[in-house]
Amino acid sequence: MVDAYGQAKDVVADISGHLGHFFKAHEQLEKHVHEEELKSKKARDPELSLNQEAFNRVMAIKEMNRLETELRETLVYSAPPQLGAIWSEFEAMRDRVKAERAEVQRQELRKQQMAAWRRARIVKKVKEQTTLICAVLFVTGWFLWLMIMIRMSETYRGLYSSPSSLCVLC
Repeated sequence: MVDAYGQAKDVVADISGHLGHFFKAHEQLEKHVHEEELKSKKARDPELSLNQEAFNRVMAIKEMNRLETELRETLVYSAPPQLGAIWSEFEAMRDRVKAERAEVQRQELRKQQMAAWRRARIVKKVKEQTTLICAVLFVTGWFLWLMIMIRMSETYRGLYSSPSSLCVLC
């Protein structure tokens, strides 16, 4: 009994080690495919033809699917009975973790959008205030310039320079 327990423990440890390597490779492949998709949306690689890029993506996806199928078959058919329905439990937990990560990403995106909106609102407010200040300064300057021009004009000097012009009734 003790020997069977030790063997089962060794098998579980062995499976865990291989799973760690598998998941790391699988995640790297997913990241690579995702990065390639993002890269192709931003700028096209002149060295890579359209057909070659599409083929590379298809092959990466096929490789991910092959690895996952191989792992599933190994866990379903070769896992010790103590692990039970490990693949089904794994899939349920993976879906849960994926949903949690998606929620975190949505929240982060929302925070970034709110920060961008706040920055845009501040910039708009500063522009509006700057425009208002410039308009007030322009109108004030124009009014002062107009008063100075009127004060310096010949008509103004002619009307108010003689004392008899000040008295209309005289």
